[in-house]
Amino acid sequence: FLLVFSITEHESFTATVEFREQILRVKAEEDKIPLLVVGNKSDLEERRQVSVDEARGKAEEWGVQYVETSAKTRANVDKVFFDLMREVRGKKMSENKDKNGKGKNKKNKKSFKERCCLL
Repeated sequence: FLLVFSITEHESFTATVEFREQILRVKAEEDKIPLLVVGNKSDLEERRQVSVDEARGKAEEWGVQYVETSAKTRANVDKVFFDLMREVRGKKMSENKDKNGKGKNKKNKKSFKERCCLL
């Protein structure tokens, strides 16, 4: 999930709390939900209402990454999606380890997924 808010509108930042709560309610059975907090409109620094420190603090409180982007200039837009895919991949790999049994002694045979890395 990407929780995107406008750095020029504090109300949109406040709304991320409610959106996160809704996500957690729906995905309650999952330990780690791939999620990033994204502050958009970084090209409008002069109209900023949400400080970087405030946004980072919320992201740290939730244990997720914070990134600022600009859809207009495309700054960090690709980075956000790559970072999210890394989070998804990490979650999938930890689920696979749990399914295959942690700590089982395998004879250095790694599965195809464990040997290849796309990101």
